[in-house]
Amino acid sequence: MILFVGCSFTWGAGLQFEHLIDNEEWTIEQCNKLIPPKSFMEHLNYKSDVFRKENHFPNLVAKHFDKHYALSNIGNGGDNKNIKFAINNLDKFIVHQEGKPNPIKLVVVQFTEWTRVIDDTMETQVDKIVKSLGNTKWIGLSWRDDVAQYLKKIKPYNFCPIEYKGVQYDNFEELIDSPQGCNNKSWSTDEKLTLYGKYEGKLNDDHFCKKGHKVISKSIIKKIKENNIF
Repeated sequence: MILFVGCSFTWGAGLQFEHLIDNEEWTIEQCNKLIPPKSFMEHLNYKSDVFRKENHFPNLVAKHFDKHYALSNIGNGGDNKNIKFAINNLDKFIVHQEGKPNPIKLVVVQFTEWTRVIDDTMETQVDKIVKSLGNTKWIGLSWRDDVAQYLKKIKPYNFCPIEYKGVQYDNFEELIDSPQGCNNKSWSTDEKLTLYGKYEGKLNDDHFCKKGHKVISKSIIKKIKENNIF
């Protein structure tokens, strides 16, 4: 079993909009009116949620290795404090025989925006999560570059870079098109990895689209193979 912990990127936020626009004739304007915090992604319809579950990177990784997987969060979102809490309380969330090891063989940690937690520094947040993982096999990837550089420094064996178009990236920031800016202006629309990029700046959601999740999953799969985890 693989456990995935992270935030909205891991959950697959925004993939529902991709389904609704491409398959159910929703307009981009309709979707823009529902982007959190205006509404809850969990309130969208069943078919769009099935699309999310099928195409977010946790499912793609688990499917490749033919493994069961779970997310630590029931719904969308999260912060590094949530991640630490989930790892520290696995025995309360997972039913297994007392005295036997739990069924988790790997934890994939997607470190999120550290400023969401105001009472710890970035380094402290990362250190606490790493300590909580103990002897569990894990790999980590990061949304933000500062977290990525620190993780790469203290745990290079566990750090998972993202590879795309022959280039290695340390974080999600470098891959994201968003209303705040575009880091890859030379990419064509078909090459862009976020919903904002795919829909040419009209959908105000900078989460990964289906193509983006596929790229992330391939990098995780490569790292798992390099570390000989399965």
